[in-house]
Amino acid sequence: MAISNKLIIVFTFFYLAVVIYLFLFLTVPEIQNTIIQSREQIALLTEGNNYFFAIFLSLFICFIGNASIGFPVPYPFILFSFSQSIFIKYTFIGLTFQEVLLNGYFWSEIIGIAIAGGLGSAIGEFLSIVVGIGAKKIAEKTSSKTLENVRGFGRLVLEHPRSMYFYIFIAAALPIPDDPLWIALGMSKRKINYIKCLIWGWLGKNVTTIFYVALPIFIIFGFSVTGIELNDVASVITESIMLLVTLSMMLFILSFNWDKFIDQRQTKKQS
Repeated sequence: MAISNKLIIVFTFFYLAVVIYLFLFLTVPEIQNTIIQSREQIALLTEGNNYFFAIFLSLFICFIGNASIGFPVPYPFILFSFSQSIFIKYTFIGLTFQEVLLNGYFWSEIIGIAIAGGLGSAIGEFLSIVVGIGAKKIAEKTSSKTLENVRGFGRLVLEHPRSMYFYIFIAAALPIPDDPLWIALGMSKRKINYIKCLIWGWLGKNVTTIFYVALPIFIIFGFSVTGIELNDVASVITESIMLLVTLSMMLFILSFNWDKFIDQRQTKKQS
C-alpha cells in the first residue's frame, strides 16, 4: 500500500482536527455549551414555515458535504438534528411516540428532508466527476501514485459496464466515502452516460439520507425501551467517531493499489 507523504500530512491534519475538537468539547465547558446551543438552534429551523427553509438547507448542506472531496462535512448530523426537531415538534402537540409514528404528516416532512438531502448529495458527488476529468489531464502529464490508485479503484466498476449503474447506486446508498468512485468515472476514457450516473446516484443517496433521518427515531425507540437517556454529549461523541471512521475509509481507498489488486485477481482467474 503506497501512500504519498502529502496524503499522510493532509489526513493527519484532519485526524488531529477531529481529535482536538472532541477534546475541547469534553474539557472546556464554554465550548461544549456553544456547540450544544448551535445544535439546538439548527433544530428550530423545522418549526412552522421554517420547514421549507430547512428543505433548502438540507439540499445545500448535503451538496456542500458531498462536494467537499477528501474531508466530508458532517451533513448526516444536520439531517439527524432536523429529524429529531420534527419529532419533538409533534410530541409537543401532545402525540405519544406511537401516535407520531402513525402520523402521515410526520413522515411526509421526514421524507421531504431526506429527498432534498439526497438530491443535494448526488449533485455534490457529481462534481467529483468534473474533478476526475481534470485529474485525468493531470495524470496524463505527470506521475501521481494517488491518482493511479483512484483510477484503479474505478476499474472495479468499469470492468462491469452492465452493472456499473447498480454499483453507483450501492456506493451511494452505503454510508461510505464514494468520492474516489466518482472521480474515477471522470478519469475514465470510456463513454459514460453522466445523466444516468446522477439519477442512480440520487436514488442511492436517498437511501442514505432516509437512514439518517430515520436514525433518531430508532435511537429514541431503543433508548426508551432500555430506559437509557440519550444526551447531546453522547451524540457529539458518536458523530466524531463516525467522522474518524469515514476519514479512515477514504484514506484506505486513496492509498490502496487497486490496479495491482485487479491484475492479481485476473491472473488467478486465468491460471
